[in-house]
Amino acid sequence: MPPEQSLPRELLTSSFSVEEALALGVSPRRLKAADLIRPSRGIRIPELGRETLLQRARPYTAMHESTVLSHFSAAMVHRIPLPSWAQDPSLIDLSRTRAAAPESKERLGQPRRPEIRGHRLRLKDDEVMILDGAKVTTPERTWLDLCGSRRLRMDDVIAAGEYLVSEHERTFHPRTAVVPLADLRAFVESRHRVMGLGRGRIALELLAVGVDSPQESYLRQILERAGLPRFIPNCPIVDPWGGVIWVDVGNVEFRTALEYEGEHHFTEEQMALDAWRDRRTRASGWNQVKITKHDMARGEPYVVKLVVDALRDHGYRG
Repeated sequence: MPPEQSLPRELLTSSFSVEEALALGVSPRRLKAADLIRPSRGIRIPELGRETLLQRARPYTAMHESTVLSHFSAAMVHRIPLPSWAQDPSLIDLSRTRAAAPESKERLGQPRRPEIRGHRLRLKDDEVMILDGAKVTTPERTWLDLCGSRRLRMDDVIAAGEYLVSEHERTFHPRTAVVPLADLRAFVESRHRVMGLGRGRIALELLAVGVDSPQESYLRQILERAGLPRFIPNCPIVDPWGGVIWVDVGNVEFRTALEYEGEHHFTEEQMALDAWRDRRTRASGWNQVKITKHDMARGEPYVVKLVVDALRDHGYRG
């Protein structure tokens, strides 16, 4: 049996459509070879290819001009935080933006394939961008579509929004907003008759700028719901030696700092850095509370009590 024809270089590492392969001179017989995986009609994946979600999605968006990556899949591409259950790489969210033309062989309606979650959206030109050859909804439009998901809690929507608008100029790891809050607000205000618009307008008023992680966002929202004094994300504290400490969230009036201790805080190097930060925080006359995922798992009342006790140590009477 003769050896299989080599694929063109541009088809060796990621998914491609049969139409693209034929245009590059690949024979129909080669497209039936055993070293090509067939995840769906008209799509092939090189057996040795290691793909990102964007690479997997690209041929699907190329097969029809009105098909774009959207919703949870677009959020993952834009690195917008989602609950773990929503981060399923085996499914691709695709939206059809309009009906097919009369002469088109494409079916009307949303995309329907086993590995696809299909949607219908009305999108303006400025709501779609091209990333590595794939059509994707923009970060701000993706957030608005997340607002329309009934499976996401308001806390999840706010955490996603705070990722987009987060910016600060601290001395280490300064951050630029993916979408500045004013731009996100202007975008939402300019939309009409979009699913999730009402929820998005409410969420906009609850967003805080400067939050560095979804866990910090969830923590901040717990404190807001409890009616506690306002905590500022990335709050600066000046220590006795004139240095600046940036705490996750802090209340200046009652000199109380909260730190969310994620998994990376338990490495030897990070623990040493945290110990130095903690000594400087105490020397500055601030109380400090460390919150972990285990504390969060115990529920909001438990977390609120930890914070209230610290606030009361510095004069809070609520």
